[in-house]
Amino acid sequence: MRWYKRIRFVWVLTILAYPIGTTAQETVWRDTLQAAVKMDSRRVEVSLGRVETGLEGVRGVISPMGEGDPVRWAQSLPGVTTGADGTTAMYVRGGGVGNTLFSLDGVPVYGYAHILGLTTIVPTLAIERAELAKGGFDGAESNFTSAHLRIVTKAPSSRQKTSFALNNFLASAGAEGPLGNSLSYSVFARVSPLALEYQAVRGILPDLFGGSETLRASVGDLYTKLRWQCGGQSSFEASILGSVDRYGFDLQDSSHEVMGWQNLVGIARFCREGARTRIEVTASANRYRSIQKQSKIYRETENHLSLRSDLREYGVKANLSHFVCDRKIIVGEGLNVRYAQFAPGQVDGQPRYSNTMLASFWLQAESLYPERLFVKATVRGNYYRNMDSVPTNYPYRRSGERLDPELSLSAKWALTRNISLEFTHDKLMQYYHTLEGLPVGWSLDMIVPTGEHAKPEMAHQSSAGISGSFGAHRFSIGGFHKRLKNLIYYKYSQALFSGALATWENQIEIGDGRAYGLEVYYEFRQENGCARVSYTLSKTTREGFPSFYDGQPFHARFDRRHVLNATVQWRDFMATFILQSGHWENGQAETYKLPFLEDSWWADYYSGVNNYQMPTVIRLDLGWQKSFCTGRVEHTVNLGVCNVTNHFNPFMLYFDPRTESWKEIALLPLLPNFSWRLTF
Repeated sequence: MRWYKRIRFVWVLTILAYPIGTTAQETVWRDTLQAAVKMDSRRVEVSLGRVETGLEGVRGVISPMGEGDPVRWAQSLPGVTTGADGTTAMYVRGGGVGNTLFSLDGVPVYGYAHILGLTTIVPTLAIERAELAKGGFDGAESNFTSAHLRIVTKAPSSRQKTSFALNNFLASAGAEGPLGNSLSYSVFARVSPLALEYQAVRGILPDLFGGSETLRASVGDLYTKLRWQCGGQSSFEASILGSVDRYGFDLQDSSHEVMGWQNLVGIARFCREGARTRIEVTASANRYRSIQKQSKIYRETENHLSLRSDLREYGVKANLSHFVCDRKIIVGEGLNVRYAQFAPGQVDGQPRYSNTMLASFWLQAESLYPERLFVKATVRGNYYRNMDSVPTNYPYRRSGERLDPELSLSAKWALTRNISLEFTHDKLMQYYHTLEGLPVGWSLDMIVPTGEHAKPEMAHQSSAGISGSFGAHRFSIGGFHKRLKNLIYYKYSQALFSGALATWENQIEIGDGRAYGLEVYYEFRQENGCARVSYTLSKTTREGFPSFYDGQPFHARFDRRHVLNATVQWRDFMATFILQSGHWENGQAETYKLPFLEDSWWADYYSGVNNYQMPTVIRLDLGWQKSFCTGRVEHTVNLGVCNVTNHFNPFMLYFDPRTESWKEIALLPLLPNFSWRLTF
């Protein structure tokens, strides 16, 4: 492997886009594999199959941005592994990166990566809490087969507050407060001076940048909310989230490349909660766009590529809950209707939209009778139609039209005051599919609908475990098993930019998968600090793809046998150690011709199942945080170092036809970071 090389440009971008810092805020005990049932004679709080934390728990994860974000927090939990080290790519219980739903107040966000996967597009100050659901899903959660990372935004403050923050690569500002007796607002914005910092570093260390000459970057986001408290039981909220990521760079060989993505999400929500009923109605509009452009000289020939993708989605969701027996029994029903337009892989010219409709209706019941036993059951029916699929022989019927049932069951039994048994089972369907590109957490993956060329993905998942607490010690241990069907495998996923996306229908294959594993969580907490350890032992395989080893089983993408996250906090200091097994590289069997000195030779990279295993991921992060006040101004300062040992963690090999050589990609070198936030 001595002839493998790192990609200099990607490595340089990580120098600009991957500083490190930490906050030392503690998370609540609900940061566990399965949070314990809290039993109260008047109100029952249950997080079965879920992990939840507040804003301080999100911030309290060591992150390259100086403070954590929801994805960084989720990546530290059992059952979750990552793609490229240090990015937002996330794989949960054997699913792909596109099988986990990321939502904002219940509305899907399809391009949540920000600053080349460094963070997410939701400003941290807008977040009230984050929740990762891995089993026992609610009726309102649909169109995914792996997990749901739900972000809930907070209501604007009842008093006027202003904040400013600065770190290595983001400057942010925010304001919130009342606009009268019943009206309030919040506005948060962030912008990144990435291009200016690139030029400054390039002037100091020109040799670090190889053939790259310039970087053009437009990066920022804006979130705003208006809330009307119309009576003691009713409220209305309207919010907008917008983000832009666009990067362009020039190389010394007259080559030019551009990549980027944009999000625009609008949400209007009405909620009314009484003593016996609760109703919530949400209307949303969502647009996600991505672009890839290339202009390269390859073997004295100029080549051009311009690839665009577009997704527009409009939805209405209503959820009604009934509380019985002092809220010990909850019965709910709901309806979610979504109309979407897909325009994937458009190469220059007018986009060609594919129109779809997905309607889901669900019934759900929760019970705490007897008091030591909690049971929840959900039944959901999905009606899906791709209006542009080829008609079948049946009248008024199309090949993209179908009706599918879904089911979720969960139970938790408190054996004693300290020990509980838990069980979940889910059957899930997914109608939007992600054709994965480089697994670095960038939002360049193309999303395509179920239709003539792609069936809906399906998952059957069961999990069981035990959780408990003894004084300062908290723990949980459990296992899961999952079967996946109709998975989509994109043959050219190893290419950074590829015109093959324009004909994606001819470049995909359908197969199945299996995943099983053990998840362990332990936490020790005392007055001056805490220690947390999460560990996952698992195996994930794929099979039945005709072009991949004649349909035989092979390791799934980023199937890591061992994943360990350990964090120790003592007062203002924090250290995090991460160890992940190296994953196996797989792909369509091909033989490449490579130049070697004055001769040429052939490299059989994808010549067999599990042909090459990447090195083990090892990372140590250190951080320090201090909060203090000067008058009415509260300051929070973070200092840290990411990847203290400067361990090289490559995550992928690919063949670059421009240089006709293999390249090994790695991110996140040793980097210092600072973050300073002021609130008044």
